[in-house]
Amino acid sequence: MRNNFKNLFSPITIRGMTLPNRVVMMPMGSDLAGHTGELTDEHIKYYEKRARGGTGLIIVENVCVKYPEGSNGTTQLRMDKDCYIPRLLNLTEAVHKYGSKIGVQINHAGASAMSSRIGMQPVSSSNLPSKPGGEIPRPLSKEELESIAKDYGAAAKRAQIAGFDMVEIHAGHSYLISQFLSPSMNDRTDEFGGSAENRSRFCRMVIDEVRKAVGPRMPISLRLSVDELVDPGNHVEDTLEYLEFLNDEVDMFDTSSALNPTIQYQIDANWLPDGWRAYMAKAVQDKFHKPCIAIGNIRDPKVAEEIVAKGTADLIGIGRGLIADPDWCNKAKYGDVNTIRKCISCNIGCVGNRIGGNRPLRCTVNPDIINGEEYKKNPINKPCNVVVVGGGTAGLEAACTAAEVGCDVTLIEKKDYLGGLSAEISKIPDKKRLYDLPKYLIYRAEHLDNLTIMTGTEATADLVAFLQPDLIVNSTGSVALLPPIKGLHDSLNDADANVYTVFDLIEKIEKNECPERFDGKKVIVIGGGAVGLDVVEFFAPKGADVSIIEMMPIIGNGLDASSKASTGACMAKYGVHQLTRTALQEVRPHSFVVKTPEGEIV
Repeated sequence: MRNNFKNLFSPITIRGMTLPNRVVMMPMGSDLAGHTGELTDEHIKYYEKRARGGTGLIIVENVCVKYPEGSNGTTQLRMDKDCYIPRLLNLTEAVHKYGSKIGVQINHAGASAMSSRIGMQPVSSSNLPSKPGGEIPRPLSKEELESIAKDYGAAAKRAQIAGFDMVEIHAGHSYLISQFLSPSMNDRTDEFGGSAENRSRFCRMVIDEVRKAVGPRMPISLRLSVDELVDPGNHVEDTLEYLEFLNDEVDMFDTSSALNPTIQYQIDANWLPDGWRAYMAKAVQDKFHKPCIAIGNIRDPKVAEEIVAKGTADLIGIGRGLIADPDWCNKAKYGDVNTIRKCISCNIGCVGNRIGGNRPLRCTVNPDIINGEEYKKNPINKPCNVVVVGGGTAGLEAACTAAEVGCDVTLIEKKDYLGGLSAEISKIPDKKRLYDLPKYLIYRAEHLDNLTIMTGTEATADLVAFLQPDLIVNSTGSVALLPPIKGLHDSLNDADANVYTVFDLIEKIEKNECPERFDGKKVIVIGGGAVGLDVVEFFAPKGADVSIIEMMPIIGNGLDASSKASTGACMAKYGVHQLTRTALQEVRPHSFVVKTPEGEIV
């Protein structure tokens, strides 16, 4: 079999642990655990699926070392008691069957815990919240810190007993250790605050307890926010300084970024390019000469190969990309990279659904993150003729799935191209990544012999009847909402009115009819949801004076945390005017009438 990307798929040994390749599944919360913190069968299968797909090292999502004080969620894994070891052993055995190595991330949430979940005031380095508007935590005493450090050590020992190959200490992302390392959350004046050495003291205590617990042969990884991207906060040079006090017992560095206020650079927004954080890994690796994991929206195997080949980092961290396609590694190494179902960084199922909705992990591009493509093992037992109407992403997925279980499928699309709204929206410059989904689905559809695609064809009743379907799937999608506001529809049909829908904007972008700059121009965006904010992000950086009008009390209602932080930062940077509880009343030839709580404004 072919071996593409030879650097990416070469082995590496770290303190006696030999990985079959350089790909690391990053620790990501899943909310798949049971309510008592134990592994469920679904949870084990989720990780086993990624091991079967060829991942070199799987680092299990952060587990709680001190319950309930350090808990990060209602369904977080726990490792604070021995009773959790048997199920954890089931997990490591399941992963080891496929030659993958497995680690686990141990963590205490600190001020990022919620009193409504843990039943007590959160704790931290100081009485500073971990995010704007967050709960005020209680500062920990030295005796409490010594006890918590021992909790980390005890959890690491349980991991070792359960068969894990390595352990990772989470020291980033606004969790407890990060709350000591970062000057943005640590204003202590004792031996745990002030200088880099003092701020790193608690982390050093944790590392020492973990090393004492697991002995000299088990690798320890340290996850960091190398650049916190906040002020005051640690930037790359500050991190390199405090690592001088932590380096000697650490075997590898997991080089992440950001804190809670800059979460869009932690759970990467979709406009950030593949591998954008790799420079952080290189800075740490160059100074300490230890393996570093480069992360940051890495979806393309070519980018991953280049990072390893150039010596930028020894390891490649893939998180959401392995939620989207558990077979990423095997497809990249042996197959056709076009068959990789790439994550589009939409953050809907993995962030919005899980963090915002407190529900189990889901994925927009992968309909079944647990069972994957196991449906192919259950083909139909009698002939079935299927007609799918609509060639957007839903129609393509339905058509492909039906064909893959043996149905004869005809897909009818009225337009002369496939992909639907995803294909159209991806023409906005910062939304290009969205096209990876229809691109993958189209490639998949075109390689199914029992799937016929008809584009530029209207699905009339006569045509559908002629095809004699046993089953019809209606995937015609949605249409843009245009409310019956006075003057709106007339203005949209008036070429001189300068009133446009988002699809008009996309058409102008596609035809290169949009100027590079809009300096001196006023742009009014009606609607403060996801689409309206996409429009804001298009115009604001180009110099336009932008206002956004929303009927709800807040802008971005229902958006995931990462997207909300990203759009909020954009609006703050470019001075976007935000009018909430405001409704459009009338569109006039050269003005608008809106109704605010105080009355009408023209």
